[in-house]
Amino acid sequence: MKKDLDYYLSLNYPIEIKKIPDEEGGGYVATIPQLGRYAFVGDGDTVEEALANLQKVKKYLFEKYLNEGIPIPEPTDEEASSYSGKFVLRIPVELHHYLATKAKENHTTLNQYCLYLLTRKSYLQSIHEEMDEIKTGIRNVFQRLQEMYYRIQQPRPRSRFSYDEWESDDYKKSA
Repeated sequence: MKKDLDYYLSLNYPIEIKKIPDEEGGGYVATIPQLGRYAFVGDGDTVEEALANLQKVKKYLFEKYLNEGIPIPEPTDEEASSYSGKFVLRIPVELHHYLATKAKENHTTLNQYCLYLLTRKSYLQSIHEEMDEIKTGIRNVFQRLQEMYYRIQQPRPRSRFSYDEWESDDYKKSA
């Protein structure tokens, strides 16, 4: 099959949809993390609008990539059927007791409490990773600004000899 624009647009890439907090303007944002969380992004007042805008961005970027010869990764084929959603975890007795006690305090089951903790930790980890990317970007911009400032502030080099340094004898010898 020829891998043209229609081919890539027909591929089923996993999409993430997140609600934008009202204090940040509200609405929804849709991204394709595999292709670039900050490039393949669309937003809108509704989920449908965010997805429609993401499709426009995807089409535009795919056209651009194909014209410029930039390779487009195809969706990874992770088979969800290879995961059951269950796994056994052996932990120390003290930790088991602590988690069971905390689950009771929160009026939930041990399984639900552990799921909550894992989900929370995973979410926080993803936020930390994104923050690290942002920090790196800010550091790069700051470094470029410092370099530009240095170039602006650096005095121009003076000529090798100033007019006052020439003696009339040197002038006569060169003539």
